[in-house]
Amino acid sequence: MKKSRIFLLIAILFMLIVFYVVYDMSTKTKFRKFGSDTEENKSVKDSVKQKDPMEVEIRR
Repeated sequence: MKKSRIFLLIAILFMLIVFYVVYDMSTKTKFRKFGSDTEENKSVKDSVKQKDPMEVEIRR
């Protein structure tokens, strides 16, 4: 009986720690906005993107 209480206490403590870590990670995560900003997010300062796809600039 005493072993099951200890196991239950450790299991509850473990679950509380897991829930805290998940909550902390979720508050620090920023989700991308979908819609008109999507095209801007794809081409953020992309040095490879050219106006003409056949034109290639070689930088040394």
